[in-house]
Amino acid sequence: MNRRRTLRQKPRISYYEPEEPSLDEYIFCDECADFVYEYCAIHGPLLVVPDDKVPSKSPFPPYVPRAALTIPHVFLHLAPSIIPGAGLGVFSTLTLPRGVRFGPYCGVRTQVVDSMYCWQIYDRDHKRSHVVDAADANRSNWMRYVNCARNWKEQNLLAYQYQGQLYYRTIKIIPRFTELMVFYGSEFANTLHINLRNYNSPPGYAQKFGAPAAKKPKLDIQKEKIQEVTPDKSKLSIQTNKDEEKVISEKTLNKKGPRINSVRKDLIIENNNIIKNKELHNENSF
Repeated sequence: MNRRRTLRQKPRISYYEPEEPSLDEYIFCDECADFVYEYCAIHGPLLVVPDDKVPSKSPFPPYVPRAALTIPHVFLHLAPSIIPGAGLGVFSTLTLPRGVRFGPYCGVRTQVVDSMYCWQIYDRDHKRSHVVDAADANRSNWMRYVNCARNWKEQNLLAYQYQGQLYYRTIKIIPRFTELMVFYGSEFANTLHINLRNYNSPPGYAQKFGAPAAKKPKLDIQKEKIQEVTPDKSKLSIQTNKDEEKVISEKTLNKKGPRINSVRKDLIIENNNIIKNKELHNENSF
Protein backbone atom coordinates (compact mmCIF):
# COMPACT_ATOMS: atom_id res chain seq x y z
CA MET A 1 0.00 0.00 0.00
CA ASN A 2 2.80 2.38 0.82
CA ARG A 3 4.39 1.77 -2.58
CA ARG A 4 1.15 2.61 -4.37
CA ARG A 5 0.80 5.81 -2.37
CA THR A 6 4.33 6.91 -3.18
CA LEU A 7 3.70 6.31 -6.90
CA ARG A 8 0.50 8.33 -6.84
CA GLN A 9 2.19 11.23 -5.01
CA LYS A 10 4.83 11.69 -7.75
CA PRO A 11 4.24 14.70 -10.00
CA ARG A 12 3.00 13.93 -13.46
CA ILE A 13 5.25 14.82 -16.37
CA SER A 14 3.65 16.22 -19.50
CA TYR A 15 5.49 15.46 -22.71
CA TYR A 16 3.29 17.76 -24.75
CA GLU A 17 5.40 20.22 -26.77
CA PRO A 18 3.77 23.62 -27.18
CA GLU A 19 3.66 25.03 -30.67
CA GLU A 20 6.34 27.54 -31.45
CA PRO A 21 5.09 30.94 -32.55
CA SER A 22 5.03 31.43 -36.29
CA LEU A 23 7.09 33.98 -38.18
CA ASP A 24 4.01 36.16 -38.14
CA GLU A 25 4.59 36.76 -34.40
CA TYR A 26 8.19 37.91 -34.81
CA ILE A 27 9.53 41.37 -35.62
CA PHE A 28 12.93 42.05 -37.16
CA CYS A 29 15.08 44.41 -35.09
CA ASP A 30 17.37 46.46 -37.36
CA GLU A 31 19.89 47.28 -34.64
CA CYS A 32 20.17 43.69 -33.39
CA ALA A 33 19.92 42.31 -36.96
CA ASP A 34 17.74 39.49 -35.61
CA PHE A 35 14.09 38.48 -35.26
CA VAL A 36 12.54 39.13 -31.84
CA TYR A 37 9.24 37.98 -30.37
CA GLU A 38 6.71 40.84 -30.31
CA TYR A 39 9.34 43.49 -29.41
CA CYS A 40 13.07 43.87 -28.74
CA ALA A 41 13.97 43.68 -25.04
CA ILE A 42 17.12 45.77 -25.61
CA HIS A 43 15.94 48.55 -27.93
CA GLY A 44 12.30 48.59 -26.85
CA PRO A 45 9.05 48.37 -28.84
CA LEU A 46 8.23 50.34 -31.95
CA LEU A 47 6.54 53.73 -31.68
CA VAL A 48 2.99 53.07 -32.88
CA VAL A 49 1.24 55.91 -34.75
CA PRO A 50 -2.44 55.07 -35.36
CA ASP A 51 -4.63 56.45 -38.14
CA ASP A 52 -6.88 59.42 -37.55
CA LYS A 53 -10.50 58.54 -36.91
CA VAL A 54 -12.86 59.57 -39.68
CA PRO A 55 -15.92 61.41 -38.32
CA SER A 56 -19.38 60.28 -39.29
CA LYS A 57 -20.08 63.68 -40.85
CA SER A 58 -17.01 64.85 -42.71
CA PRO A 59 -16.43 68.63 -42.91
CA PHE A 60 -14.76 68.14 -46.29
CA PRO A 61 -16.49 67.96 -49.70
CA PRO A 62 -17.77 64.54 -50.80
CA TYR A 63 -15.13 64.23 -53.52
CA VAL A 64 -12.40 63.96 -50.84
CA PRO A 65 -11.88 60.19 -50.37
CA ARG A 66 -12.02 58.52 -46.99
CA ALA A 67 -8.42 57.30 -47.30
CA ALA A 68 -7.10 60.89 -47.29
CA LEU A 69 -8.93 61.62 -44.02
CA THR A 70 -7.26 58.73 -42.16
CA ILE A 71 -3.73 60.17 -42.40
CA PRO A 72 -2.24 61.12 -38.99
CA HIS A 73 -2.11 64.86 -39.71
CA VAL A 74 0.21 65.62 -36.77
CA PHE A 75 3.03 63.62 -38.35
CA LEU A 76 2.17 63.33 -42.06
CA HIS A 77 0.43 65.14 -44.91
CA LEU A 78 -0.42 64.59 -48.57
CA ALA A 79 1.26 66.53 -51.40
CA PRO A 80 2.27 65.99 -55.05
CA SER A 81 4.99 63.36 -55.28
CA ILE A 82 8.57 64.14 -56.31
CA ILE A 83 8.32 61.23 -58.78
CA PRO A 84 7.07 62.52 -62.14
CA GLY A 85 3.61 61.19 -62.97
CA ALA A 86 3.12 59.44 -59.61
CA GLY A 87 0.28 61.69 -58.42
CA LEU A 88 -0.02 62.25 -54.67
CA GLY A 89 2.57 61.19 -52.12
CA VAL A 90 2.92 61.10 -48.33
CA PHE A 91 5.32 63.61 -46.73
CA SER A 92 6.55 64.00 -43.17
CA THR A 93 5.30 67.07 -41.29
CA LEU A 94 7.77 66.49 -38.44
CA THR A 95 11.16 64.79 -38.25
CA LEU A 96 10.42 61.10 -37.74
CA PRO A 97 12.87 58.90 -35.81
CA ARG A 98 13.82 55.38 -36.65
CA GLY A 99 11.41 52.65 -35.52
CA VAL A 100 8.01 54.32 -36.05
CA ARG A 101 5.19 51.95 -37.01
CA PHE A 102 2.29 52.93 -39.26
CA GLY A 103 -0.71 50.80 -40.07
CA PRO A 104 -2.23 48.38 -40.56
CA TYR A 105 -2.66 48.57 -44.33
CA CYS A 106 -6.40 48.67 -45.00
CA GLY A 107 -8.25 47.54 -48.09
CA VAL A 108 -10.56 44.93 -49.58
CA ARG A 109 -9.74 41.31 -48.81
CA THR A 110 -9.57 39.34 -52.05
CA GLN A 111 -7.77 36.46 -53.76
CA VAL A 112 -7.00 38.15 -57.08
CA VAL A 113 -4.39 40.83 -57.75
CA ASP A 114 -6.26 43.39 -59.84
CA SER A 115 -4.38 46.64 -59.11
CA MET A 116 -1.09 48.19 -58.02
CA TYR A 117 -2.38 48.64 -54.46
CA CYS A 118 -2.20 44.98 -53.44
CA TRP A 119 -0.17 43.30 -50.70
CA GLN A 120 0.07 39.55 -50.25
CA ILE A 121 -0.71 38.16 -46.77
CA TYR A 122 0.60 34.74 -45.61
CA ASP A 123 -0.75 32.32 -43.00
CA ARG A 124 1.07 30.56 -40.11
CA ASP A 125 2.56 27.98 -42.48
CA HIS A 126 3.93 30.74 -44.72
CA LYS A 127 1.45 29.94 -47.47
CA ARG A 128 -0.49 32.54 -49.42
CA SER A 129 -3.68 33.36 -47.56
CA HIS A 130 -5.26 36.41 -49.24
CA VAL A 131 -4.54 39.79 -50.80
CA VAL A 132 -5.34 43.23 -49.38
CA ASP A 133 -6.34 45.54 -52.24
CA ALA A 134 -6.53 49.30 -51.53
CA ALA A 135 -7.59 50.40 -55.01
CA ASP A 136 -10.88 51.80 -53.67
CA ALA A 137 -9.98 55.04 -51.85
CA ASN A 138 -13.23 54.93 -49.86
CA ARG A 139 -12.52 51.45 -48.45
CA SER A 140 -8.85 51.85 -47.57
CA ASN A 141 -6.54 54.19 -45.63
CA TRP A 142 -3.78 56.72 -46.36
CA MET A 143 -1.07 54.05 -46.80
CA ARG A 144 -2.26 53.54 -50.37
CA TYR A 145 -0.66 56.91 -51.27
CA VAL A 146 2.88 55.81 -50.29
CA ASN A 147 4.86 55.50 -53.53
CA CYS A 148 7.53 52.99 -54.50
CA ALA A 149 11.17 54.08 -54.14
CA ARG A 150 13.25 54.26 -57.30
CA ASN A 151 16.50 53.26 -55.51
CA TRP A 152 17.53 52.20 -52.01
CA LYS A 153 18.63 55.73 -51.07
CA GLU A 154 15.03 56.94 -51.44
CA GLN A 155 13.55 54.07 -49.43
CA ASN A 156 12.84 55.07 -45.82
CA LEU A 157 9.97 52.65 -45.01
CA LEU A 158 9.91 48.87 -44.73
CA ALA A 159 6.76 46.78 -45.20
CA TYR A 160 6.36 43.76 -42.91
CA GLN A 161 3.61 41.40 -41.82
CA TYR A 162 2.66 41.03 -38.16
CA GLN A 163 -0.26 39.00 -36.77
CA GLY A 164 -1.97 38.69 -40.14
CA GLN A 165 -1.75 42.37 -41.09
CA LEU A 166 0.68 44.56 -42.99
CA TYR A 167 2.52 47.52 -41.45
CA TYR A 168 5.09 50.12 -42.49
CA ARG A 169 7.96 51.13 -40.24
CA THR A 170 10.68 53.76 -40.61
CA ILE A 171 14.19 52.37 -41.12
CA LYS A 172 16.04 55.69 -40.89
CA ILE A 173 15.60 59.23 -39.60
CA ILE A 174 13.23 61.04 -41.96
CA PRO A 175 13.65 64.85 -42.00
CA ARG A 176 10.75 67.26 -42.30
CA PHE A 177 8.96 67.57 -45.65
CA THR A 178 10.53 64.35 -46.96
CA GLU A 179 8.44 61.94 -49.00
CA LEU A 180 7.87 58.52 -47.45
CA MET A 181 8.73 55.69 -49.83
CA VAL A 182 8.62 51.93 -49.59
CA PHE A 183 9.75 49.15 -51.92
CA TYR A 184 6.89 47.12 -53.44
CA GLY A 185 9.03 44.18 -54.53
CA SER A 186 10.56 42.98 -57.77
CA GLU A 187 7.25 42.09 -59.48
CA PHE A 188 5.72 45.53 -59.06
CA ALA A 189 9.10 47.18 -59.71
CA ASN A 190 9.16 45.67 -63.20
CA THR A 191 5.66 46.95 -63.94
CA LEU A 192 6.73 50.42 -62.71
CA HIS A 193 9.79 50.29 -65.03
CA ILE A 194 12.25 50.40 -62.10
CA ASN A 195 15.67 49.01 -62.96
CA LEU A 196 16.55 46.56 -60.17
CA ARG A 197 20.28 46.83 -60.94
CA ASN A 198 20.23 50.57 -60.37
CA TYR A 199 18.01 50.14 -57.31
CA ASN A 200 20.76 48.46 -55.26
CA SER A 201 23.64 50.40 -56.83
CA PRO A 202 22.62 53.88 -58.04
CA PRO A 203 25.02 55.36 -60.63
CA GLY A 204 27.78 57.51 -59.15
CA TYR A 205 27.13 56.54 -55.51
CA ALA A 206 30.02 54.10 -55.08
CA GLN A 207 32.51 56.61 -56.52
CA LYS A 208 31.86 58.90 -53.53
CA PHE A 209 33.53 56.32 -51.28
CA GLY A 210 36.60 55.84 -53.46
CA ALA A 211 35.42 53.10 -55.78
CA PRO A 212 36.94 53.14 -59.27
CA ALA A 213 34.91 54.69 -62.02
CA ALA A 214 32.79 52.36 -64.08
CA LYS A 215 34.40 51.22 -67.31
CA LYS A 216 32.89 52.71 -70.41
CA PRO A 217 31.82 50.38 -73.20
CA LYS A 218 34.16 49.96 -76.15
CA LEU A 219 31.87 51.82 -78.52
CA ASP A 220 32.05 54.97 -76.37
CA ILE A 221 35.87 54.75 -76.19
CA GLN A 222 36.09 54.46 -79.99
CA LYS A 223 33.84 57.51 -80.42
CA GLU A 224 36.07 59.54 -78.10
CA LYS A 225 39.18 58.52 -80.07
CA ILE A 226 37.54 59.52 -83.36
CA GLN A 227 36.58 62.89 -81.88
CA GLU A 228 40.18 63.42 -80.73
CA VAL A 229 41.60 62.58 -84.17
CA THR A 230 39.08 64.58 -86.23
CA PRO A 231 39.32 68.27 -85.32
CA ASP A 232 36.28 70.39 -84.77
CA LYS A 233 35.10 72.17 -87.95
CA SER A 234 33.94 75.24 -86.07
CA LYS A 235 37.39 75.68 -84.50
CA LEU A 236 39.02 75.24 -87.89
CA SER A 237 36.80 77.89 -89.47
CA ILE A 238 37.58 80.35 -86.65
CA GLN A 239 41.33 79.74 -87.04
CA THR A 240 41.23 80.18 -90.84
CA ASN A 241 39.33 83.45 -90.44
CA LYS A 242 41.98 84.70 -88.01
CA ASP A 243 44.77 83.72 -90.39
CA GLU A 244 43.08 85.54 -93.27
CA GLU A 245 42.71 88.66 -91.14
CA LYS A 246 46.43 88.56 -90.32
CA VAL A 247 47.37 88.25 -94.02
CA ILE A 248 45.07 91.14 -94.98
CA SER A 249 46.48 93.38 -92.23
CA GLU A 250 50.06 92.62 -93.33
CA LYS A 251 49.21 93.44 -96.94
CA THR A 252 47.63 96.74 -95.97
CA LEU A 253 50.67 97.64 -93.90
CA ASN A 254 52.94 96.82 -96.80
CA LYS A 255 50.82 98.98 -99.08
CA LYS A 256 50.89 101.91 -96.69
CA GLY A 257 54.60 101.55 -95.98
CA PRO A 258 56.03 102.91 -99.31
CA ARG A 259 53.59 105.85 -99.33
CA ILE A 260 54.75 106.94 -95.90
CA ASN A 261 58.40 106.62 -96.92
CA SER A 262 57.87 108.71 -100.10
CA VAL A 263 56.21 111.50 -98.13
CA ARG A 264 59.09 111.54 -95.68
CA LYS A 265 61.62 111.79 -98.55
CA ASP A 266 59.77 114.79 -100.09
CA LEU A 267 59.78 116.57 -96.76
CA ILE A 268 63.53 116.03 -96.32
CA ILE A 269 64.23 117.38 -99.84
CA GLU A 270 62.09 120.47 -99.20
CA ASN A 271 63.84 121.14 -95.89
CA ASN A 272 67.23 120.83 -97.52
CA ASN A 273 66.26 123.29 -100.27
CA ILE A 274 64.99 125.80 -97.70
CA ILE A 275 68.25 125.59 -95.77
CA LYS A 276 70.30 126.08 -98.92
CA ASN A 277 68.26 129.11 -100.01
CA LYS A 278 68.74 130.68 -96.58
CA GLU A 279 72.51 130.20 -96.77
CA LEU A 280 72.67 131.76 -100.24
CA HIS A 281 70.62 134.71 -99.10
CA ASN A 282 72.91 135.32 -96.19
CA GLU A 283 76.01 135.19 -98.41
CA ASN A 284 74.51 137.71 -100.87
CA SER A 285 73.61 140.07 -98.09
CA PHE A 286 77.23 140.29 -97.04
